[in-house]
Amino acid sequence: MFLKILIEICQIILFLIGAYYFGVALFSLTVSKKERKVNTAHTFALLVAAHNEERVVSDLVESLKGLDYPKDRFEVFVVADNCDDKTAQLARSAGAEVLERFDKTKRGKGFAMEFAFEKIFAMERKFEYICVFDADNIVEKDFLFHMNNKINEGYRAVQGYLDSKNPTDSWLTFSYSMWYWINNRLSQLSRGNLDIGCRLGGTGFAVDTELIKEFGWGATCLAEDTEFTLKIALRDIKVGWAHEAVVFDEKPLRLATSMKQRQRWMQGLADVSSHYVKPLVKKTLGEKSTLAFHMLMNFWGDTLYPLTIGFFSVVYGLMFFVTKSSVWYEYFCSFWTEPWKFLLLSVLVWGNIFLILAGLYNDKRLDKNVVKNAWGFFVYLVTWIPVGIIGILKKDEKEWFHTPHSGKDNR
Repeated sequence: MFLKILIEICQIILFLIGAYYFGVALFSLTVSKKERKVNTAHTFALLVAAHNEERVVSDLVESLKGLDYPKDRFEVFVVADNCDDKTAQLARSAGAEVLERFDKTKRGKGFAMEFAFEKIFAMERKFEYICVFDADNIVEKDFLFHMNNKINEGYRAVQGYLDSKNPTDSWLTFSYSMWYWINNRLSQLSRGNLDIGCRLGGTGFAVDTELIKEFGWGATCLAEDTEFTLKIALRDIKVGWAHEAVVFDEKPLRLATSMKQRQRWMQGLADVSSHYVKPLVKKTLGEKSTLAFHMLMNFWGDTLYPLTIGFFSVVYGLMFFVTKSSVWYEYFCSFWTEPWKFLLLSVLVWGNIFLILAGLYNDKRLDKNVVKNAWGFFVYLVTWIPVGIIGILKKDEKEWFHTPHSGKDNR
């Protein structure tokens, strides 16, 4: 009886959380078009954090220099962080202002960015916003135009659409790309349409320089972008979503590299949760803050919820086969024998499938590759379970892992 009650409680909790995400995702069907109240061309410092990126840095700098935006309203900066290759020389030759940094004790993107922020803030020329990119990125020519439009709606932090340079290289790169396409549409776009706060995604985003000066970027975490998102959410500042501001990055070609990268992400996210979940819960309950609540759900959904479903599925399956308990059998069969459970589960499952397919179609991603790589996408999702568990267990380890890039671009 105790096990049965426990299982029922778990079902209810997982269903309620899933219903929340489905409700939010319903707002992914259209791209909101808001009329701009002002027509200001803001100034931008375009910052690239690079460590031994000689294969790709020139392409990015040339892409940024070619943006369709007033040339006197932005400047490209590359922070060459602990480089022992030609990154600095190539970036400088491509037209970027290069900031070289050498510090073997403080390694990683967060430290490199804080170094660059300090240098940029001390310059005579002042910039209103800083746009952050990874060295393997390429941007659409109208990227800054759309980011500027969203800023003109009143946002002090804006995230752009994260796309892929090499989606068709392999089942893995396509699976990676699918994950981003689904997240861009069902999570980020929906939250942008509802104006309930999005998340910074590591690259392709802009932040008001005064916000960085006030709150500090934070370089001690492996997920500094999420840390900054939650930090400003505690001060009631939302991140906007610019669906048409597209930035492309290179997805890993090897599964081992992918798992190391995602483990690093999970380490950072687990570390962030240990510092920010409690304050967000307190703000949600104490101040009745809807932004804090939605950011909690956003953080949970993008990080721990898929892992939780996978964990419960594995545990339930093992307990059923190991114990042969009728309770576990009843759990699996209850979805078929109890009509209300079957109906609710069907709505969530088929509803989410419809929204995913609709999102892929609306963003022109629905083609033969989706069917061809469906098995690979399932494998990719399953690998999140060990990656997530290891990342959580190693959350206190701060060692930064550099993801190698080949420079491939087959968009």
